[in-house]
Amino acid sequence: MKYSIIGATGAIGSTIVRQLAAEGKQVRALVRDAEKFYRLLPDILAEAVIGDALNPKDVRRAVAEVDVVFHCVNFPLTQYERTLEAAHVLVEAVLSEKPHVVFPGNTWVFGKPARLPITPETPFGPPSAIARLKAKVDEMLMNSGLPVTVVHLPDFYGPNVANPLMKPLFESALAGKNIFFPAPVNVPHQFIYIDDAARALIAVAGQEGCHGRRYTVGGVEPITVRRFAETIYQAAGTQGRVRGMPLWLLRLLGLFSAEARAGAGMMHTFAWDVSMDGTALQRDTGFMPQVGSVDGIARTLAWFHQSAS
Repeated sequence: MKYSIIGATGAIGSTIVRQLAAEGKQVRALVRDAEKFYRLLPDILAEAVIGDALNPKDVRRAVAEVDVVFHCVNFPLTQYERTLEAAHVLVEAVLSEKPHVVFPGNTWVFGKPARLPITPETPFGPPSAIARLKAKVDEMLMNSGLPVTVVHLPDFYGPNVANPLMKPLFESALAGKNIFFPAPVNVPHQFIYIDDAARALIAVAGQEGCHGRRYTVGGVEPITVRRFAETIYQAAGTQGRVRGMPLWLLRLLGLFSAEARAGAGMMHTFAWDVSMDGTALQRDTGFMPQVGSVDGIARTLAWFHQSAS
């Protein structure tokens, strides 16, 4: 079986490449920057296709004669409409060959669920423009006529996860500085270690019984942002205070900043519990997360230490 990863230098894409290559699988990666790819993944046996996820010719080269495509394309929140464009490009590129498309979903699209935990049957209720965009990508892929599987992941952390939410948590704790998180910090939340997130996506890949299915990833014990950050401080051997921000303040800041405005569109997931049930995924693939928060935080701190040296 041959695999293609679109968006292979991102956190989730690069982790999938690493895991598949470690298993001796045939891997092809579409990347814009080959130097960055090989710096992230030294000694990895993978074919790199240099190109752009928005360029149909490049995408066709990346997905030619493969069995599974992991569509891990992501754009900055201020350019998030491009994720929908990239999904359209992918669909056109693979329509003739129809490989299995695996797409990482998230919790933005569910809004505030009427009941918990969230399951694959929970209806979408995206409460913001950016969440509606994510839902459109999901629904467009699922209705494309291709064999598609969507796996809704909790927020992930770990090596190479350097987004504006996760990076400050670890860097501030390492420096013994206070953490100011742009959302409420006392609501139960799910975080998943990046290796487990990649394993969840790989678990469905090439599985015919998973075609046309949507899964939610559970098995991750809910933890508040405050407790998660305190665990980072403890592991780093430092101290600091954890402060949150009410959503109304973030929305107010959005009046003056495009970045804050875009970010406010996904921070609702920290304002209420969005815990997910992984029963269906476990039943169909056997997947369960393996890395707890204490171990995962220790590994992530080690990566930040190494990256800073």
